[in-house]
Amino acid sequence: MKTLLLSALASLSLAGASYAEVCEREQTGVATTAEIVEFRLAEGVSDEEFLASAQSSTVYLCSTAAFVRRSLSQDETGLWTDYVEWTSKEGAQAAAEVAMQREDMMPFMLAIDPESISLRYAALSSIE
Repeated sequence: MKTLLLSALASLSLAGASYAEVCEREQTGVATTAEIVEFRLAEGVSDEEFLASAQSSTVYLCSTAAFVRRSLSQDETGLWTDYVEWTSKEGAQAAAEVAMQREDMMPFMLAIDPESISLRYAALSSIE
């Protein structure tokens, strides 16, 4: 559960709106893995509070070598999807483990209802 929560929280979107983040640093790796996390917000957490915590968490994600990009979305039922692209599944999981120990990641993690988290990884395919 700890790893699931960490991965879910280390990754995150809005009904009719979305949030996307790419780091300002030069990308050196190619995205090969998608981390797809679906969840609902914890009781009492507003969309605005959540998005602020997600934006802050992106600072950490950008500091990891495996992170490529992230987008968040929310459907009409309030279900959020955090779609994060990584250079490898192992890199994503390592970043999640470290994130669990970081104080600056706590607001993001606490904004999510841990009972609602669904996490999966998928290999990215290229269409040319």
